[in-house]
Amino acid sequence: MRRRLVALRRLAAAALLGAAAACGFAQEAPAPGFGVMLHFLPDKQSVAAESAALDVEALAAALARMRASYLILTLGQNNGQFIAPNAALEALCPASVRHRAPRDLPLEIGRALQRRGIALVLYLPFRAPQEDAYLMDCLGDVSEQKPPPARFTAAWAEVVRHWSAHYGPLVRGWWFDGTYNTEGMSPERWAALCAAARSGGTERWLAFNPGEGPARFSRRAAPCQNLMAGEFMQPPAPASLSALLDRRPGELMFHLLTPLGASWAQPTAPRFSAAQLRDWIAEAQARGGLFTLDMPLDAGLRFLPAHVALVRSATAARP
Repeated sequence: MRRRLVALRRLAAAALLGAAAACGFAQEAPAPGFGVMLHFLPDKQSVAAESAALDVEALAAALARMRASYLILTLGQNNGQFIAPNAALEALCPASVRHRAPRDLPLEIGRALQRRGIALVLYLPFRAPQEDAYLMDCLGDVSEQKPPPARFTAAWAEVVRHWSAHYGPLVRGWWFDGTYNTEGMSPERWAALCAAARSGGTERWLAFNPGEGPARFSRRAAPCQNLMAGEFMQPPAPASLSALLDRRPGELMFHLLTPLGASWAQPTAPRFSAAQLRDWIAEAQARGGLFTLDMPLDAGLRFLPAHVALVRSATAARP
């Protein structure tokens, strides 16, 4: 009986691998600690067309080919356009519904990634969309360089809570950008926002980004933060990281984030070699942390083939 069970398990495993291959899924294991950030930020005029044109399965398959273990995906940023509906936002700011694409891309992407063993991390600014006057006024926010009003943080917590609970176990974490000014944020206000981010998943990674560079990439900007924001345009070689990390609070997981192109979401030639990427990925793995490359899409909403080939080389198992 025991031999028969072992044989059945082997047959089941082979069937699963065959099904994965038939669907185009990667059979190679993701590289632990390596992931991709995607700035998918259509504007109000193009969000419907771009959302409809994005091939979710092709996107997920490309991430699997690069052996990414997670994707950081922008829900939106400063232009006021988001790539998914949010009932809480639309109740607070009814006119915002005019610019919502009907497709729930994070839900589709999260499911496609889950089938491939890839985690989803959601990106959202810490503040209201700075270029959308209607949403700034409706949500009660001011410039991100000024302290956040209590009315705004209460409203934003409701928006975050809706997405957080809606996506539930599909979401591994949150990466909040633009945490530049937290003056006046009481423990109660932080608790509300942090609880909103954990709605649907209490063990999530939470990163709050206070800015780029050696003085900020490892700073703890929020009480519930457990992951370094990691933003570094010109990250140093791994051998030079230790001195910079002396200031890192011990409870924060290591994270280094940098664009592969000339800047964020720029479809240019890669700035790094495969050897450099391998060294940073190995450093992140050794520290039990993450190394993230921001990678752009081309006009066809696909990752650049040269970028994919480079990353595949960097994440390949060494002989």
